[in-house]
Parts: sequence; C-alpha cells; structure tokens
Amino acid sequence: MSVVAVTGASGFVGRAVVAALAARGDRVIALGRTAAPQGLPAGVESRRFDPNEATPNPEAFEGADAVVHLSGESVAGRWTSEKKGRILDSRALGTNNLIASLAACSKRPSVLVSASAVGYYGSRGDEPLFETSAPGKDFLADVVVRWEAAADQAEALGIRTVCLRSAIVLGNGGALEQMKLPFLFCAGGPLGSGRQFVPWIHLDDMVALYLFALDHEKLRGPINAVAPDYATNARFGQALGAALARPALLPAPAFALRAVLGEFAETILGSQLVIPAVAEDAGFQWSYPYLESAFAQIFNRPRSAQVRIFRGSQVVPHPVDEVFAFFSSPRNLERITPPILRFKVRSESGPLERGTIYDYTISLRGIPMRWKTLIAEVVPRERFVDVQLHGPYALWRHVHTFRQVEGGVEIDDAVDYLLPFAPIGDLAGPFVRSDVEEIFRFRKRAIAEAFGS
Repeated sequence: MSVVAVTGASGFVGRAVVAALAARGDRVIALGRTAAPQGLPAGVESRRFDPNEATPNPEAFEGADAVVHLSGESVAGRWTSEKKGRILDSRALGTNNLIASLAACSKRPSVLVSASAVGYYGSRGDEPLFETSAPGKDFLADVVVRWEAAADQAEALGIRTVCLRSAIVLGNGGALEQMKLPFLFCAGGPLGSGRQFVPWIHLDDMVALYLFALDHEKLRGPINAVAPDYATNARFGQALGAALARPALLPAPAFALRAVLGEFAETILGSQLVIPAVAEDAGFQWSYPYLESAFAQIFNRPRSAQVRIFRGSQVVPHPVDEVFAFFSSPRNLERITPPILRFKVRSESGPLERGTIYDYTISLRGIPMRWKTLIAEVVPRERFVDVQLHGPYALWRHVHTFRQVEGGVEIDDAVDYLLPFAPIGDLAGPFVRSDVEEIFRFRKRAIAEAFGS
C-alpha cells in the first residue's frame, strides 16, 4: 500500500483518481483549499493545501510516498486579461508553490505525477505530434511550457516526475456537460470546418494512466494522455449526436465562435494530431480506444457504437524480413488492391515509421475520393498499424501482424471500421461489408501471386 497525496481532489478528474486509488487499497490524502473537500470516499484523509499560497506547507505532504497534482483554473470561457492571469498563475505559480512545499518535507515523496495539457503543441493541422515535438507559440502553449518547467523542478529534489499532457476528458461531468447541450436541443454539429483533429480520452483511461504513471518507475517526463484514436471535429460531433440520438447537422461557423469566445475559440478551432507514443510503448491498455465506444458507455447507449470488424489471415513461404519489406512500401499497395478501386499513391512523408502519412486517391463504387493514412505504430518485422485520417469511413484502423511459422510467415489483417453519419450510415453496412470482403479476397490472391505461393 502506498500513501498518495492528491491536489485538486474535489475536481472532475481528482474525485475519480481519489476513488480509484482508495479502491485498490492505497491510503489517500485529499488536498484542497478547504480542509475537508466534499464527496470523497470513506477512509480518505483530508488536508488543506492552497497552491496559490507562497508560504511552503510541507505538513500537507507529510508521509506521502507519491503526489498527484491536478490543480488549475479551467481554460473554458472568454479569455479576459484577468482570466488569462488565473490560468497561468494557477498552473505555473501554483506548481512552483507545490515544489517549494515538497522541498521542505522532512521525507520527500518518490514520485510526482502532474497534470499538463496537449495545449503544449498549439494548433498544428495534420502534423503528427509526439512527446518530443516542439511546443506551439500561442498563449496556452506558453502556459503549459511554464507549467511543465515548474513541475520538472522536482527532479532536482530526487523526485521522479511525470507530466500527463491531457486532452479533453470525456465522462459524466466535466467539459462534456457543456458540449452536449446544443445536441440535446438538436442544434449540434461540427465546429468551423470540422476537419480539425480533436484529441480526447475517456475518464476511466485518464485515471488509469495516472495510476500507471505512479506505478511504472521507468516513466518520467511528458506523456500524451490521449486515446489512440484520431477523430476530426466532424466525427466527434457525429459520434456525440448518435450517442444522444440527436442530429449533428448544424455547423458553428468559425467567425461566430470567435465573436462569442474571443481568443479561446482558437483552442476549439485548432487541430492537434496527438500520438500517445510513450503510453503505447510502455504497454498501457485503453479501455475505450474508440470515440464511439466511449460515448456509448458514458450515455449508456451500447447500440450507438457499431464498430465493424474484419479479420483475415494467410501464410506465404518467405522469410519475415522479405515479407515485412514488401508491406513497408506503399507502392506495393497498388499491386494488391483491386483495379476497380483505381488506387494510387499521391505522396508519402517518409519511410514506414510511426508518424508517416500517406496520401492516396481511390474510387469507391465509382466515386473518386482522397484517403489520407497515418502510420500509428510500427514494430519492425512484427506489426504495423495504419489509421485513416481523412477518407470515406468514420473510422478505419488496420493492424498488420507478421509471425514466423512453419513453412513461412503468417500475415494477419485486423480491421476495425465505422461508417459515417450513424445511424443512417449503418443502413449501408451489408454493402460495405461485402465490398471489404471482396477487397481482401483480391488482396489475398495478389499477395500469394507476388510471393509465388
């Protein structure tokens, strides 16, 4: 059993973190500006800690083995100069004050897991964003840079430090309470163009990632706390509308959002393609990897998330290095795709590695369209994952697995896909399923021919 102190324990994420720590048997110290935060589980100890006070308060952390730091002013709302000051001070200054209190402890905790935000990156269009990517240049990016710099001071005190760059946290409460209101009145839809990427994470996975960071001693530094699902704003609106059984057809123009929300509107209209590389490589498992399944759980509508599945397998009599090399070239996709699809590679941003983007043109049932794919994960000689960024599906995630077996290499294809405009789009499900199966039948024959099997 560990003793974990949690700042911001009465907040949306804080309450869930406290409950999860208590449920697994940790002793929890809930810290708040008042001595007794409300709504905490039985057995949780309450102590007063105000991160806005400059005087160190080591007593609040006495006996703690670990600290989870969650305090911070909400960024939602119109950004007046006073609001921006509170956003910055509650994070940078508040974390500096936290570090001063930890430095004054007679026995310091061994680990600090601090909240951070994907606002670190600013708006970057379709650029894949990793934990090693440079920060953005807007107000929120500057806030997060200072916030993380304050938290990183704990390393000099001998405290392992992790910063979880959180996306929108989806659950019963939090930001979703305001986001769903237009949809409840049948006035929901995409914001701006709808093509911008919206990083997100389910509350249960957010909490699990805090516990994961506490427990895994090799983790330190920034971690992108996002789902491995790259949703556009248009898809986000469609998924939310489907889960609420409401239409998602009324767009909110960018100029209107800017007029109402001012500078804060840029955080809504901005695009962030954030990749959870560190969490994936560390073996973290998401309970809700897809947006639609997350909304289905939150709103208790399991039938609203119709993720469709295709699985296929074949063996080719060649060594795995040769087979993996064949699939590493996007040009070979043209060889194994049915001619009727008129599949062409338009551009590729680099070799097969995480973050590479390929642009294709394709014709589906005679309709020409563009398809942009992200290589989301690569384990050389074993597997790679490609996901649709822009294209005909709401979701397309294709896991390619290669395994050396007797007589050659077994190639496994695992595709999860969703049709757009649910639930109306689901009416086309049987036809799309037939098309997918025919594509992979042709692909199987073409692969066998390419490898002489």
